[in-house]
Amino acid sequence: MFKGMMKVFKMSCEDVYPLISESRDHPLPLCGRLRLKMHLAICGLCETYQKQLEILCRIARSLGKDESKALAETDMSPKVKEKIQKWIKEKI
Repeated sequence: MFKGMMKVFKMSCEDVYPLISESRDHPLPLCGRLRLKMHLAICGLCETYQKQLEILCRIARSLGKDESKALAETDMSPKVKEKIQKWIKEKI
């Protein structure tokens, strides 16, 4: 029985990468969460990948905020600021 359970939970790193990304977007089903946690517990490379993805997502979220804040603190004319803000929104 234990061997059967291990086969269900055994995953390759290639199987885990999409789950890590998917878990960033929405909660995984219970089986997916368990499989992911078990793999991350034994695979340092996938754990590192998950941490790196978290850092990249955090940086990406903060980029828009920092640019807007920096723009607000400049001496530019309101018309120029508006053009730059519009450009930033189009790029995000």
